[in-house]
Amino acid sequence: MKLYFIRHGETDYNVQRKFYGTDDVSINQTGQKQCELVHTKFKGRAIDKILVSSRIRTHQSEELIFPNRQYEVAHFLDEWGFGEWEGLDADQIQAKFPVEWERWLADPFGYTPPASEPYVKHENRIKSGFRALVDHTLDNSSVALVTHLGTIRVIMHDLFPEKPFWEIQLTQGNYTCINYTNRHFSVDTWNK
Repeated sequence: MKLYFIRHGETDYNVQRKFYGTDDVSINQTGQKQCELVHTKFKGRAIDKILVSSRIRTHQSEELIFPNRQYEVAHFLDEWGFGEWEGLDADQIQAKFPVEWERWLADPFGYTPPASEPYVKHENRIKSGFRALVDHTLDNSSVALVTHLGTIRVIMHDLFPEKPFWEIQLTQGNYTCINYTNRHFSVDTWNK
């Protein structure tokens, strides 16, 4: 099985370095060009199944990368929501929530921002959904997952725990391919 991880195209919130996960923000012009670039990288590749998160930015990205293809919404691919911090940048969060911000910086996986889903619940949803996908997909299949950087980090860190979580990158406009053979995951292509 080949699993292609694709990050959605750039949004204005990415450029403004705002925290968001559940805010439904569209991709911008740069994001459209990034998706068109990924489209050229996938020309001639057979993709059996395409999964996207429930967010509009992944739907828009998929439609540019794989035009005229059917896709499925997979909620396990959704990004972690930041509750009351959504749409704010780090300086705004620190000014409005100084105590909470310091607590999150000290323990980003243990502290839950105001009105946010606990990180462990988010992480478990992603891991269990991904394992179910792998368990119920044919061995010779190829699957594209158009999703979010945070979601990709959770999956990659679970598969390859030696990779530090915050150092796992997938640049918009690139993809990462993971092979799954004989119940073993291996890297085929990383951030290319």
